[in-house]
Amino acid sequence: MYLTRIGTTPRRRAPIPGGPTMEVLVAAETSDNIAMVQVWIPPGGGLPEHDHGPSEIVLVHVSGSIELQQGDQQHRLGPGTVAHIATGERVSLTNPGTEPAVMMIVASPPDFVARITRWPAA
Repeated sequence: MYLTRIGTTPRRRAPIPGGPTMEVLVAAETSDNIAMVQVWIPPGGGLPEHDHGPSEIVLVHVSGSIELQQGDQQHRLGPGTVAHIATGERVSLTNPGTEPAVMMIVASPPDFVARITRWPAA
């Protein structure tokens, strides 16, 4: 068993302007099968189109505004929305709001989150 508390592990910042900050809660060091991060996207910020390598993603929108785009489909997510992003699907995320957007992400296998652990400290 592994226990942690949000706010007690190091945060990482995406190496792009307006990129998110992520706190890795569960990673490859604690599980061979899943990883979990909490994500904060600043107002006006986001992530350009990307995939998650071999990982499937479950995104849980907690607060703020998030626009999720896949190809020509754009979805405005509300708090409580859950999105499953399959292996190989390319998406982008933006925060069109005036407050930080917060979401929880679970990745399986944990490869995508392993990349995040190499981002610079926030």
